[in-house]
Amino acid sequence: MYKLITTGFIVFLMAACAAAPSVKPSAADGFTGDSVRLIGRFDLRDSGRAAFSWPGSAVEFRFYGSSATMGLASPVAMRFLVEVDGASSELWVSPGEADYPLASGLVTGEHKVRLTRLAESFSGVTALLSDPLTDGQLLPPPAAPAHRLLVLGDSITAGYGVEGEQASCGYSQATSSPLLAYAGLAARELKADVHTIAWSGIGVWRSYGEQTATSPTIIERRGLTLGDDFNSGWDVSRYRPDAIVVAIGTNDFWQGSATGYRAAMAQLVAQLQTDYPERPLYLMLSPMLSGEARAAQRADLQAIASDDVKVMDLGQITADDGYGCDYHPNQVTQKRMAEALVQKLKNDLGW
Repeated sequence: MYKLITTGFIVFLMAACAAAPSVKPSAADGFTGDSVRLIGRFDLRDSGRAAFSWPGSAVEFRFYGSSATMGLASPVAMRFLVEVDGASSELWVSPGEADYPLASGLVTGEHKVRLTRLAESFSGVTALLSDPLTDGQLLPPPAAPAHRLLVLGDSITAGYGVEGEQASCGYSQATSSPLLAYAGLAARELKADVHTIAWSGIGVWRSYGEQTATSPTIIERRGLTLGDDFNSGWDVSRYRPDAIVVAIGTNDFWQGSATGYRAAMAQLVAQLQTDYPERPLYLMLSPMLSGEARAAQRADLQAIASDDVKVMDLGQITADDGYGCDYHPNQVTQKRMAEALVQKLKNDLGW
């Protein structure tokens, strides 16, 4: 049985790799969102700020000019990915509030920028403090793609350790990325938006290391705009997915059995069908489970399956693949899973 790390043992990678920002953001009006597209869950309760915590949350914008900056806030050093006209670079946001250059030295013209948070919710809440600031002018934001995915998962979906070189490494923001996990890769291939609601160590009945549930399960956290703020309820009407993937179970079966898993998963499925009626729902077998535990999860999921609820097996980790940190799927395994998911959605939904 492979083990997932619990949040109690997570050590945050702090400011050693942080980018050098400028001074405190200068945009007097703060964030309005008038010229950007937000992907994921953003809390807009505080005027002039757009707070977010789920991995894979992103902001896109277009501008005419040669440079662009944006005001960001973070409680700790936080890892982001910046994509400018398709070329990507890593950005570490330092603790505090500052303006960060997202694009500079470009040929004056039209450009597209996407900023994506890679860190999980337990790292802390980050916020957009301003609209993009450019040396030219903002253009209408990029159009939304035709397809939308909602993925509920644990560390596998969050991309825990996907960039690690061996199983012996532990959790680090530097080796984790939802964009390199199966759902992030599949969404990009399918040109689909994805809301990644993932938390390492979480289960639907109990989480890793628990005999019975003591910490919030995915049933509780999935209803939040900010993953650890229980006053930030999410309005499901704000995002209507075309398909839903539930990749939960690795941690419920951390001891090889999970007597309450089937009932808890049936409860989650019923809630999702109420929130998103007539949407196809895929229940995914864990690539980190094997033997009797994997057979038990399969049996539980098949007992819940129906015409609109399918059991999906994207494969297991193999020794030939190698391992990411703490025996998680590495890029080889995640890519293979993504290819299987892409083919499944194309076959079933005509994407």
